[in-house]
Amino acid sequence: MLWRPAHKTVKNILPSVYLATFFLSLHYSIALYIDSSFLSQFFGDVQRNTIYIVGSVATIAFLALTPNLLRRFGNYSITIGFAVLEILTLLSLTIFTSPILVALLFVAHLVAINILTYNLDIFIEHGSKDETTGETRGIFLTTMNVAVFLGPLAAGFILSDSEYWKVYAAAAALALPFLFIIIQRLSDFRDPTYKDVSFLNMISLAWKNKNIRFISIANFLLQFFYAWMIIYTPLYLFNVMHFGWSEIGIIFGIMLLPFIFLQIPLGEIADRRFGEKEILILGFIITALSTGALSFLGAGTSIYLWSALLFTTRIGAAAIEIMTEAYFFKKIEASDTVLISFFRHTRPLSFIIGVAAASVFFMIVDMKYLFLVLGIILLSGIYFSIKIEDTK
Repeated sequence: MLWRPAHKTVKNILPSVYLATFFLSLHYSIALYIDSSFLSQFFGDVQRNTIYIVGSVATIAFLALTPNLLRRFGNYSITIGFAVLEILTLLSLTIFTSPILVALLFVAHLVAINILTYNLDIFIEHGSKDETTGETRGIFLTTMNVAVFLGPLAAGFILSDSEYWKVYAAAAALALPFLFIIIQRLSDFRDPTYKDVSFLNMISLAWKNKNIRFISIANFLLQFFYAWMIIYTPLYLFNVMHFGWSEIGIIFGIMLLPFIFLQIPLGEIADRRFGEKEILILGFIITALSTGALSFLGAGTSIYLWSALLFTTRIGAAAIEIMTEAYFFKKIEASDTVLISFFRHTRPLSFIIGVAAASVFFMIVDMKYLFLVLGIILLSGIYFSIKIEDTK
């Protein structure tokens, strides 16, 4: 094993994890919104969507195996292993042009980034206290989202003449500080005693707990929103609205600002005053209405209006994200890796269902109505938010 069993205090763990989170998120986000366009160089729409689905299925499989791997190797060792895999994968994407290799490498990238996020969850949960979970998760998400804000802006400047390899090379370089911080700062992390529960029992255990079930469904809806937005918004803006990548980078930079400024104060408010329920409901209302309104922006709409409306969608999404995270992690412990795994399954599952649904959707109606349909779907989040028992 690579880790040494010696305990770090809450005070020591969290700053290191926040710093590692920043570099992992910057590394991930710099390529996030160009992934679909990059794949379009090698594959048609159906093949590209299939790659996302295969990557999501592979992620679900690995997430199901991860609790067993954690008991055997520890979180520190697993984190290093997948970080090395991620760096090698991205470097390979800058070299190889064989469609089969590109598809396999992209699937490996999707798996690695989801497992690494899961690993960070365990570090954070082990170093946090229930009474300050909203604040801790707010700092964690804000750190992540500052990087996610900077990523598309950087990609807009790096990307020229569709030379996507430059972006993936930059992403690989940015993963190196993440790996260095884990090795240098978390080598003596002591794992909790992870619970031994099978995959089917994990689903049963999570589903029987009403609050875990409903907050996971709310998180699934948020991840479904992200799946459609991440894959199809850049394609729509580039291919239909004919914005350049530098303009798209600016739009996305503005769009992501609510994640930077709202999540820490919202997390503190949830901890100290209202709980998560009311803010969660309001978040779904804002996101649903503003997302649906995007379908009514016609050709020639200015960059300012697109930025403003996408900014509004993320006000709601930022509220949903911090409330689902804070609520869920108040209900579990670091040793509940099976429940964390269940919660993190919502992301790859949302990509599978989202991409499949979009493929059918595009056969029936024009792409512009995707936003209206998504807004209608998000309205169901109000019901699931009402069903949870508030923490205040």
